Amino acid sequence: MRTSIWASMIAAALLSGAGCKNKDEKNMDRAATTAAKAQENVNDQAKDVNKEQKDVAKDQQTMAKDQQDVGKEKEQLNAAERDLAVARDQYSVAAKQRLADVDIKIHQLESKADATSKDTAARLRARRDQLAARIDTISDQTQANWDAFKKGIDDSFDKLDKDVNDAVK
Repeated sequence: MRTSIWASMIAAALLSGAGCKNKDEKNMDRAATTAAKAQENVNDQAKDVNKEQKDVAKDQQTMAKDQQDVGKEKEQLNAAERDLAVARDQYSVAAKQRLADVDIKIHQLESKADATSKDTAARLRARRDQLAARIDTISDQTQANWDAFKKGIDDSFDKLDKDVNDAVK
């Protein structure tokens, strides 16, 4: 009987040792599986990071191009503003020359001896002075209202020229 007790104990010990080995193997398998999943997750995250870095680099290139485009547009705007300033100056010179021509005709009218001519010349000179005051505001005009301003000046000149020419005749 002692032999069977010893044999039972040895068998139990062997079985429990074999159970430990299986348990260790299971733990190692679980750890290996967990490590493999973690590695896959790391690989996926690394791919995502690389993709995002490429997107950022592409966005930076697009932004750099857009900034260049903005720079070009600013240059074009500056050129257009310079052109407008030159056009204003040229218009101002032409308008002042036209005023000088009106002044000559008004002076001719004033040189006539009759009172009607002198009275007409005074009214025309007042209109001329109002027009000259408007012309002096050329530099204050914005690009948005430039066309309307210019049209108003041109119309006033046309009316004043017609009235001056009619009075001189």
